[in-house]
Amino acid sequence: MDKKMVRVYDTISKKIVDVEVSDEVYTQYNRTQWGIENNNKSFYKHEIQFSALKCGKDNEFENFKEFIKEKYTEEEAVHKMLVAKLYDCLNFLSEKDHKLIEMLFFDRMTERECAEILCTTQQNVHKKKMRILCRLYKLLKSE
Repeated sequence: MDKKMVRVYDTISKKIVDVEVSDEVYTQYNRTQWGIENNNKSFYKHEIQFSALKCGKDNEFENFKEFIKEKYTEEEAVHKMLVAKLYDCLNFLSEKDHKLIEMLFFDRMTERECAEILCTTQQNVHKKKMRILCRLYKLLKSE
């Protein structure tokens, strides 16, 4: 069985390299005529690379430059400030309340799952969550 190779621009080494791919990828690559030789201007002008064909550490795909924002809008800056403020307000909670918020919002557990861990009912967890959120809201407004 022949090895299927395609030429791609490696954004890490900044060189054109040959990469072994599956038959399906090879077929799609040739069908769309995305050969570097034919589309150099498009590839390099817009920095569109096939670096996703090569995985980095821990099988994560490389971040493409075109998705990275260098300048923040006012809305993004306000959002970042609010998030930072919220994290500061979480420090004012009791250890139990902090743990419940952590389980619900950071660990993405359901109220029912939290109730099982805390040996209480889902309704009780819901009431506690609502009280904590009201307290956090007041803390955010006061600062």
